[in-house]
Amino acid sequence: MMPHDALRFTRWVAGFSIVTVIVGLILAVYVLQSPTSSPVNISGVLALSVLWLTNLITLLLNAVYWFIRRWPKWLLVTIVVQAAVTVMGLLPLV
Repeated sequence: MMPHDALRFTRWVAGFSIVTVIVGLILAVYVLQSPTSSPVNISGVLALSVLWLTNLITLLLNAVYWFIRRWPKWLLVTIVVQAAVTVMGLLPLV
């Protein structure tokens, strides 16, 4: 991959990461606000699931970005925090 191709690719990856966060938040709010016909209210669990999936996708995109560019340094801290939150979200399944 040529340097200018890598730069262009990482810009797209960063853009997709930002768009994923925005769409995930909008979808989580929509799930919380949508009326349910079920006697059990599971909208909170669904909203948390949407946020967990959003975090997982942005974690992968941020990891790809950092792997290619190795910059900025604070992104590595963000990836570690996102990975910890992702693992914590999986703990109830165990």
